[in-house]
Amino acid sequence: MSDRLDIVATVGEAYKGAWGHLGEMIRLIWLPVILYLAISLIGMFVNPSEQLALALLLNLATLFLWPVIAVAWHRFILIGDAPPGRFHFSFGRREARFLMISVFLFLLLVPGGLLMEGGVTLAERQPQSMTGSLLSFFGLLILFVSIYFSIRLSLLLPAVSVDDPVNPRLILERTRGNFWRLVAVIILVALPVLIIALLLGALFSGGPVLAVAAAVALAFVSIFFAVVNVAVLSVAYRELVGPPGTQPLDRDDADLN
Repeated sequence: MSDRLDIVATVGEAYKGAWGHLGEMIRLIWLPVILYLAISLIGMFVNPSEQLALALLLNLATLFLWPVIAVAWHRFILIGDAPPGRFHFSFGRREARFLMISVFLFLLLVPGGLLMEGGVTLAERQPQSMTGSLLSFFGLLILFVSIYFSIRLSLLLPAVSVDDPVNPRLILERTRGNFWRLVAVIILVALPVLIIALLLGALFSGGPVLAVAAAVALAFVSIFFAVVNVAVLSVAYRELVGPPGTQPLDRDDADLN
C-alpha cells in the first residue's frame, strides 16, 4: 500500500496483466462475454429514436451482464480466484452489490447534469434573464464535484468484488491526494483504445462487409479495454487501499456487509 499511485507502473501492469492473462480471463467468463459482444454488436445497428424498446432492452441486458464479467475479473486479478469448469455465469450477492454501487456512482453525476441542462434550456427560452446562466454555472460546479468523488469512490467496485468492507470513508481517506493520478491512469488506459475505435469507425462507411468487420473488431477491442479498465482499478485498489482482506471493519461496515 502506498500514499501516491505510480501512474506509469499502474498502467503498465494493467496492460501487461490483461494481455498476459487474457486467455485465462476469457475462459472464466466466455459465455457472458459472448452474450455481451453479441448484444453490443446488435446495439450498434439499432437506432434508439426508431426502436426505443429494443434499445432499452439491450442496454438493460448489458447492465446485468457487466457485473458478472467485472466481478470475476476483479477476483482473478486481486485474489487469483479462477473457479474450475467450462464456464462461469453467476449473478449473486456480489454481482448485485457491484451493480448497485455502479448505479450509485452514475447517480452522483445526475443532479449536476440535470441542473446544467435545465439552465441551458432556460437560457435559450429567456436569453435576457441571468437565471439560466446561473443554473448552468452551479450545475457545472456540482458536476465537477460529483466527478471528483465518483472517480475516487470507483475503488469501491474492486472492494465489493472481493468481499472487502463497503467503506466509502476508508476509500476517500486512502485516495486523498490521488484524484489527478487516478484521472491520468484512466486517460492513459482509454487513449489507445479510443484511437483504435476512431480508426475502426471510419470503416463503417466502406460498405456492409467492412462495416461488419469493423463492428466485430471494435467489439473485441472493447472487451480488451474492459479487461484493462478492470485491471487498472484492481491495481489502484491494491496499491492505495491495500491487499484484499486487510481493510478494517467497523460497526457501520458490518451493517453493510
